[in-house]
Amino acid sequence: MTGWARRLAAVAPPPVFAVAGVDARHAVQDLHLLPGLRLVDAPRQASVLLLAGRLTDQLLDAAVAAHDAMPTPRGVVSWQPDGGGPPRGPFTGAELVGDADPVEVIVALHRSLHLGVRASTPTIQPDVDPAPWRGEGPYGQGGSGMTGGVPYGRPMATREDDRDGLSLDALPVPVGPLFTAFPPGMSARVTFKGDLVHRFELGPSPYDDVRREPDVFLRALTEPVAVAALEVARARALLRWTAWALRVQGLDAQAQRVLALARAATPGDEARVRRVRRWVTHPLVTGRQLRAIGRVDTDALAGLAVGPVGRAAGLIDDLRAEDPAYRELGFTPITGQAGDVAARWQQRLSEAEQALDLATRAGSLRTGGVGAIESPRGRLTADSTPTTRLWSLLPELVTGVEWGDAVATLASLDLDLDELPAPIASRDVA
Repeated sequence: MTGWARRLAAVAPPPVFAVAGVDARHAVQDLHLLPGLRLVDAPRQASVLLLAGRLTDQLLDAAVAAHDAMPTPRGVVSWQPDGGGPPRGPFTGAELVGDADPVEVIVALHRSLHLGVRASTPTIQPDVDPAPWRGEGPYGQGGSGMTGGVPYGRPMATREDDRDGLSLDALPVPVGPLFTAFPPGMSARVTFKGDLVHRFELGPSPYDDVRREPDVFLRALTEPVAVAALEVARARALLRWTAWALRVQGLDAQAQRVLALARAATPGDEARVRRVRRWVTHPLVTGRQLRAIGRVDTDALAGLAVGPVGRAAGLIDDLRAEDPAYRELGFTPITGQAGDVAARWQQRLSEAEQALDLATRAGSLRTGGVGAIESPRGRLTADSTPTTRLWSLLPELVTGVEWGDAVATLASLDLDLDELPAPIASRDVA
């Protein structure tokens, strides 16, 4: 019976938990379109750990924890889409893939593990308590009374005053940086009271002090670029966000359709984007359940220049409106009014459609080279980014709301943690 079960598992699509390193986020996202793989949201569901791109120290620590949470048999594949070298630390013995398609290597490793040809990778972390707790407190559980403490690293609830004057159990939980429903790389210490977020404390970016590969928007800060190229890149970025956000909402099949469009969108695809916008924002898909949550008013956003987030709340704030090339195209910013999660979904898809229309009509027009550009997330300069300007608003936005609404709100902001230190930071990952 055991042999039969192993053979059956070996021929199934391998469940893969992926860790996206520096500049590997899009490559990992695109794996959802490849047949033969099943990307999962938790390491306990996976048999193969995929390390994509260069890992910073914080991501490496998170990858170790994810590896040890995986059931046996398990294996590790290191995929370097940019042609980088082998991974550091405890993963030096991983199966290596260059910039080629990693599916064949992952499938072969998965089969050999379940057929007993390859041995499972051993546990990396020592089997010791993460924090001393045994015997502490009147009941030996590591805290005071019947609450508190961190037995075996798992925090117990403590009593804290609530805003309605009651004293309720508050449970602190670390989340991220590999939580797939968070913006990639985000980590936080979330204190829950039931299913409500009582306190939200942001962790550091795992991409701090990392040199980013310059995209067309970063190049446009210092040199003129074609308007058509900028707008196609804008549309693709907005559609990629939509595909990821649909996965956060549990709509995987729809997410794959949008991701396929995001990879291939070109001038002339406005009608395809319009159809996507209509069914994605339909009340039966996302429109109704995302309405009236995560609302940000114009006073909080005034002066932040955060692109679709601000325009969805009614702010007319778009550098393109001041650009002679865009004025020649008759550009007018699209704005909403509600300022909630549903409005931000509508805003981005409307702007993706508008971007492809602009690209279709742009011809040889060029823009950029003046130190500031309107990126898909808002105003981008050499020393200021939209994510940096939104960062301080996050705790207040998600405190006091249900966890599901908090996750949807964070997703709707389209945060890019690569932007936190600076558009281009000072040094590479070792």
